[in-house]
Amino acid sequence: MRSVRSPQAGFVLALTLWILAAITVVVSYFALRVHRALTLAYDSQQNVQRLVDLDDTRAEILFRLGVTPLSIYGLGPTPNQAIALDNRPYQGAGGTIVRLQDDRGLLNLNIVSDDRLNRFLGLLGIPDNARAHMIDSLRDYQSTNNLAHRLNGATRADYIARNLPPPRNEKLLTPYEPRRIIGWIHQPLLWRNQTLPRLTTVSASVAMNPNTAPWQVLATLPGITPEGARRIIRHRQLEPIVDQDQLAALLGVPAQNFIMQIISLPADAIRVTQTAPGLPWAMQYNVSLTPMDMTAPWRIDYYFKVPTGHVDKAEKLYALPARDSLSSLSRSAVPTLP
Repeated sequence: MRSVRSPQAGFVLALTLWILAAITVVVSYFALRVHRALTLAYDSQQNVQRLVDLDDTRAEILFRLGVTPLSIYGLGPTPNQAIALDNRPYQGAGGTIVRLQDDRGLLNLNIVSDDRLNRFLGLLGIPDNARAHMIDSLRDYQSTNNLAHRLNGATRADYIARNLPPPRNEKLLTPYEPRRIIGWIHQPLLWRNQTLPRLTTVSASVAMNPNTAPWQVLATLPGITPEGARRIIRHRQLEPIVDQDQLAALLGVPAQNFIMQIISLPADAIRVTQTAPGLPWAMQYNVSLTPMDMTAPWRIDYYFKVPTGHVDKAEKLYALPARDSLSSLSRSAVPTLP
């Protein structure tokens, strides 16, 4: 005799399948939440480690700046012991990278002449018809007399009319400050990949160090073309440039071009940039050496978190020299800097 399947049995089967499906969805949802939580926890742990590595490297660099003499080779007395100060990348703690840039290798916006600043802006691609306005606006911003202004400059009233902070009428405090200046704000070529802050300084350094300057800064000097600037960089990788006569001979130009403009020793101010893989920002700060100060051998002039920008993966990564050969040195051995 054929058995008859009751409607209740079919309903129970369907209900069971729906319950199993619901349980599967709930379990999958919680599994996804747990996975995300674990991923976030791992990422957080990794970020903490990156920050620790950045801080460890910062402490290491500040220690070296405090005890290591500056020389024609950089931070250290000999080629093998010195950390180069031309912004090349060094391996820091963990996977971090640290770069040291001599401020004397940068264009000083607080003391640069109008002619050199004009050439510099041209090298960065700024149109000729915009440069006069930019230079005059910078001078007006720096001038302590806020009543007089240059022909192509900008007055306090011009800033107020544009709802911009008025000029401080003082020297620039950081190389990022020109972003507040009329005529400089809306020049994307200056701010793409931090081009202007990367190539300029506002420290008390004078003259230029041909051993640490980028080609854009070298090419602002009289008689130096972009091709000549790159020739200088290739030459200094073999041996440092010691004086204006050697530089003139290398380029085939009169040595008089560089009178009072060349000092082959680093300044007592160094810009440090630190990056860590996975972090979208870099740590950047400027260190002024103060060996005669009673409180600290250095001073942090400014500190920023800046975008990392383009990373050249083909760029050679250098190892920091062993500290054993450096830590025994004293700041008293530092040569007198101009």
